[in-house]
Amino acid sequence: MWFRSARDALEWDALVSAHPAATGFHDWAWLTMQAECFEWRFEPLIVTSDGVPIGVFPVLLHRGVPARAVLPPFPFVGPLVPEHLLAAVLRAFRRWQLRHGVLVARYDLGPDVAPDPGAVTRGAGVTGLPDRTYVVDLVDATPERLLMEMKRGARQAIRVAERKGVTIRPSRSGEVAEYLPHVLNESYESRGVPSPYPQDIGARVERLAATQDDVYTATALVDGTVAGVIVALTGHSVVTGWAGGTLRAFRAANPSTALYFDVLRHALEHGHRAVDLVGYVDEGISRFKMSLGAEERPFTTVVSSPLPPIVRRAALAARRRAAVHG
Repeated sequence: MWFRSARDALEWDALVSAHPAATGFHDWAWLTMQAECFEWRFEPLIVTSDGVPIGVFPVLLHRGVPARAVLPPFPFVGPLVPEHLLAAVLRAFRRWQLRHGVLVARYDLGPDVAPDPGAVTRGAGVTGLPDRTYVVDLVDATPERLLMEMKRGARQAIRVAERKGVTIRPSRSGEVAEYLPHVLNESYESRGVPSPYPQDIGARVERLAATQDDVYTATALVDGTVAGVIVALTGHSVVTGWAGGTLRAFRAANPSTALYFDVLRHALEHGHRAVDLVGYVDEGISRFKMSLGAEERPFTTVVSSPLPPIVRRAALAARRRAAVHG
């Protein structure tokens, strides 16, 4: 098992698309956009076995020395390889960490990457931490069935939104650039933390959408005034519903449910098998996602280090002391 850098985006995206657990967060365009946005270093590792490419292992690092893995504000970034080789790949990645001075790395095994992630992480000598996301199944669905499988409150919210003048349409030029940062700021601030995204994130997403046909953006309007936006990555069989929502000033009109329902309907119309509403935030947001008909799905965050446990703990303690005193 060995790693080499991807030759180009075509090689990378072909291997990503071949894996059933691929998400929009694995795509070359998304990873390079986010790396530029946050000034990270993107290491596009191709996993090979006997010289044959078998998958990808995206690694996001802070720039500079020592090499430090980032904690991206979006999940699922991790290896996509055949299930029966996954534990061996994770062991090989620990050796890669040792060679490249990455003492601690965190990455994810998404909902469909491994049927038994606990066995994989134990076999690889890494630590697996449970996490969860929320997925709406679209197999055999119809728009009418999607509505019926929503909770009563969600259906009522859509009807109320219609009465209060809410409409949803594809975003027009400039709308995501202007409104997405505001939506993100309000969302994070409501939980008592600042948005991790810079103020040009909307402009970056608009540029990405202009060059990629697998980025769907929609805008909610209340009586013709923009009330919110949403962004979904649609390049794989499971749509990744990345981010979006409604500005606080318009929430009385209930446009958020209609905005998310538009993403579900768009995914259904274009033949996708599911929409992943991306991760657990808090109980309130989880209830909202489940009101749309989503079911909770587990995934695993992995903490990986090439060091023996006792050395690993000492190194982490020393790093914390250096951060405090440095």
